[in-house]
Amino acid sequence: MDVGSEDGDKSSTQTASRVSTTSHPDAFDALSSGYNHNLTATTAVQRQCSDSSFRVGQQMNVSQDDESTLTSSQTNRSSRGVADGIVEDDDEDTERHQPCSSDFFQTTKIDEFGFIRSPDSKLTVSSRSATVDLVTLRKREKKWLYMLSNWSHFMNNKYEKVRERCRKGIPPSLRGRAWKHLCGATFHMEFSVNRHVFEEVSAQAGDQRWVDDIKKDLNRQFPEHVMFSRSGPYGKGGKKDLFELLKAYTVLHPEEGYCQGQAPIASVLLMHMPLRDAFYCFVQICHKYLPGYYSAGLEAIQIDGDILFQLLKEKSKLSYRHLKKHHVEPMLYMVEWFMCIYCRTLPWPTVLRIWDMFFCEGVKVLFKVAVVLLRYGLGTNEQLKEFNDFHSTVTRLKNLPYNITNEDFLINKVIELDLDDAQMERIHYRAMKTRQMRIKMTDYGGYF
Repeated sequence: MDVGSEDGDKSSTQTASRVSTTSHPDAFDALSSGYNHNLTATTAVQRQCSDSSFRVGQQMNVSQDDESTLTSSQTNRSSRGVADGIVEDDDEDTERHQPCSSDFFQTTKIDEFGFIRSPDSKLTVSSRSATVDLVTLRKREKKWLYMLSNWSHFMNNKYEKVRERCRKGIPPSLRGRAWKHLCGATFHMEFSVNRHVFEEVSAQAGDQRWVDDIKKDLNRQFPEHVMFSRSGPYGKGGKKDLFELLKAYTVLHPEEGYCQGQAPIASVLLMHMPLRDAFYCFVQICHKYLPGYYSAGLEAIQIDGDILFQLLKEKSKLSYRHLKKHHVEPMLYMVEWFMCIYCRTLPWPTVLRIWDMFFCEGVKVLFKVAVVLLRYGLGTNEQLKEFNDFHSTVTRLKNLPYNITNEDFLINKVIELDLDDAQMERIHYRAMKTRQMRIKMTDYGGYF
């Protein structure tokens, strides 16, 4: 598509806005237009008034009840809990909640994130979890509870503190609640004109072509997790929720439909929160954080690939030259990284830390993670000699070693990487100019 056309200019403007504003302190600037014509946008004044009502009506003091809840949360295997199972009624195709069999937990090893491990495997915890004692964790939980109960104040006046705490990692017991606040889903669920949208769209059957595509992908989503495992305590409940979420989104946006990259995102959300909550967070991801990523043609992610390549030129010249020399285009490795927010690529503790920062700081986090992976995966002369052709380079990027991807190393390097909005805006402008030149050369039968 000619980016010089009206549609191209629109796409460029949208991407520029997203790149430069995703780290803005006001998380409630939720791009309500992402809800399309079915979800009417609210004004800034309405958002502010509604948020004040939220803080008054939903005050969450750190009481003894909170503390007992948090204590029990520490023993949960999954962020969404595995104490109750969902058993499907084959006759009526409905689900009922029952206490799951204790035999499952006696005979099955489940790690701290809810993933089922083989009987002979040793359960390990993340290095960060192993070093944080319960007393410290309880203090952090109390700080987060206080911050969540005074959310508007912190976002408007102490955003740096929110960002700092997100970078340290959100306590597992509060991760789902924090994500909802950070992305603005809480506002849309409780106070905006969009609060009844999920019930409206979930009641509709949906386009059969999208329904069929979604059903094909259900069994591929984290089958080793208790939420989606056939042998897990939820039965088919997790997959049913996943189907309902994705189907509801296609009803909301029939022109966009369903993309395979959306299923992993929805799955991660469902691991941390109920279906309705996950739906609103999912809409925010698709339209506030990653607009256009899941549309036909993947133009938005192609533009971000160009931005990443330009960014790499400034931040890691060795890896940039190597990738350019062997014609390894960004689309060959970064599509799965960005579209799935790294949940299909990196160790799970690292993934959750990235998501914590992503919800707070925006898409810039995805670029920073990519730069770090490329810098330390292909950033030394020894590495360049070892991976000295197209095939070995692509293989390397799809199989990065643990010493690069573990949370302690990667997250620290991401935080250390200096990348402000002004840099992103400048690099975006340069990438768009390069893209325009490439398209013009192609239109005239030339080569870029």
